[in-house]
Amino acid sequence: MSIVIRSGKQGDMPWIVALLQEGAQQGHFGPTIANQAAPLLNAIFNGGGFMMMKLRGGIQAPCFVTAAVLVAEIDGTPASFLIPLKDGNEVELHLAGTRKQFRRNGCFRELTRHEVGKHTTKVKIFARCYKKSTWAVEALKKENFEITKSGDPLELSLSR
Repeated sequence: MSIVIRSGKQGDMPWIVALLQEGAQQGHFGPTIANQAAPLLNAIFNGGGFMMMKLRGGIQAPCFVTAAVLVAEIDGTPASFLIPLKDGNEVELHLAGTRKQFRRNGCFRELTRHEVGKHTTKVKIFARCYKKSTWAVEALKKENFEITKSGDPLELSLSR
């Protein structure tokens, strides 16, 4: 079994959208992602990111966030995805999912390592996980992420 990481492409949309919708129904993502999955992916593939509301200096305003889609393939078959967001000196491991038949094969670990390996120690790398996503929380802890903010979602930051 060989895991290869590549950039996502438009042809990956159907299975990624399905995973995002399933994850939203199961409580792993916020409920709005079920309707926003396809427009979100289109914005990333066609524009390199999307607009979102951000709090800056106490003021909430729209902000363009750079995003990408990474795909892990096992023996040439798309198995898992990760959507990292980049904003200034921060990288958020924003959304991820693995197709059922490929779970527990290390795809999420490889996607996380691939993304973390691109950045210097001066970049804050973090993820937010709903408590329901115990598998993601535990996988991130194994990769030196620590819970830095309680709540639902939890925030986990890379400890270097």
